[in-house]
Amino acid sequence: MSEVVFLSNTNIQIASGSPASDGVKVSKLISSPLPEGAVLNGVVMDQEKLTEAIKLAWQANKLPKSEVTLILNSPQLRANRVDAPILPDKKTNEFIERETKDSEYGRFQNPVTGWYIVGKDSKAKTQRIVYETAELDFVNKYVAIFASCGLKLKSIHNGVQLATEYFTKQASGKTILYMILDGKSLVTIFFAEGKYYYDSTSRVFAQPGTPEFAREIYSSISSIRQFISAQHLNETVTDILFCGLSNTQVNQLANDILNIDSAADISVAQPPQGTSISGDQLQFPFFVYPIAGLRRIDERMPILKNTKNIKKKNSEGSALKKLALPFILIFAAVVIAYGICFTIKTTKSAELAAIEKDNNDPNIIAQVNEYNAMYDNMADMGNIQGGVDLLKSYIDSYPVPDSTINTAILEAAKKHAVNVEFNSYSASSGIFNITAFSPKVEDIHLFIADLMAMDIFENVNYTGYELAEDGTNWQINVVCSLAAREPASEAVSEEEGN
Repeated sequence: MSEVVFLSNTNIQIASGSPASDGVKVSKLISSPLPEGAVLNGVVMDQEKLTEAIKLAWQANKLPKSEVTLILNSPQLRANRVDAPILPDKKTNEFIERETKDSEYGRFQNPVTGWYIVGKDSKAKTQRIVYETAELDFVNKYVAIFASCGLKLKSIHNGVQLATEYFTKQASGKTILYMILDGKSLVTIFFAEGKYYYDSTSRVFAQPGTPEFAREIYSSISSIRQFISAQHLNETVTDILFCGLSNTQVNQLANDILNIDSAADISVAQPPQGTSISGDQLQFPFFVYPIAGLRRIDERMPILKNTKNIKKKNSEGSALKKLALPFILIFAAVVIAYGICFTIKTTKSAELAAIEKDNNDPNIIAQVNEYNAMYDNMADMGNIQGGVDLLKSYIDSYPVPDSTINTAILEAAKKHAVNVEFNSYSASSGIFNITAFSPKVEDIHLFIADLMAMDIFENVNYTGYELAEDGTNWQINVVCSLAAREPASEAVSEEEGN
């Protein structure tokens, strides 16, 4: 029996249970309030409040104090997937170290990484690995907090990746989208024909049950469809399983989205096969992350174990440095003293005579004065020229809304049978404001995707899907920001190179 704790921004979720041969066995699900401002996106903001909240949750529910796993969704605990050769664990550790060093995780100043295996391809001799990286201080802070509560952490994991693996078996052979709402945070996980492709996290501002909430959810669905189009996948997302809302709220959401897209089929996520939950089964959609943490995973290098290894290396290195430091200082002092004495003895007399001669030479004095005057003049000229060059670069790069811009937009619209109305252009900001019309929403999606792919636009935003006055066409406002032009000299150089 073990306890898995998930920390959201608003509450502490605890799942008590154990892994089963084909899933998990959940004996108890607990939700306890978390004081406002104690945790923000997995980052501890008020250590004292968080510690007290965890103590109260454990005391109120009389939970065991060992075998505790912590689940977080935080930008400070980054997770990624990689296909690696099947190697001994030591060699795999070295492979993961290279991956984290060369990736975005290199931005961590003092990183610690753990990893586990989620699948193997014996034919290709590869293994699929999830590795998780965080700052050493970030991990140590959570270890200290749980220790002060009398609890021993066994593992720390990223919740999104655990949920992805948890749903993999249920998604087998299906093209399906899982959406997990935790407070204002919405996680989407996309499978195509049973294969995991993509996950993302976005912010939701509207309240569930409102039309605004349905539009925000549909916007996330549209983003996944744009991803599918960009990846040239011959799949269509229609099945959406939702977590984090009640049956009533999901039914309301499904009805609201049907008014926008009749092809979207939204329903409440059900426990995957092999999941056994004692008590109220309706709690499942609200406890996806801690329940997923109960699964047995092939953890070869736990992040907490690697934390201890780093501490041991640092302590051994510090002890060796302390032992050698006195001898190094003494040797360095002797070498420096000898070098100083030798240099003074052999050079000072000659240098003094040469300096006195140079200082009194009238020709050298005149040359120095002339050089100082020329240097001051050159500095002033350089400042002026630099300002002129900068102004020219700004003018050369300013976007010009000539006829080619309109032609590009119209050609993209014609390609997808979309009508376009040009509303306005702001010369100060370089922004086109247009309205797109089409009886098919998907045609508008494809038209906007083509605009996004054009180099002439720096950014393309679109809002306000609504049915036009004619009752047959959908319309959307599209804002296109022109990209800066390349300087003429660079464009000519590229053409000559080609």
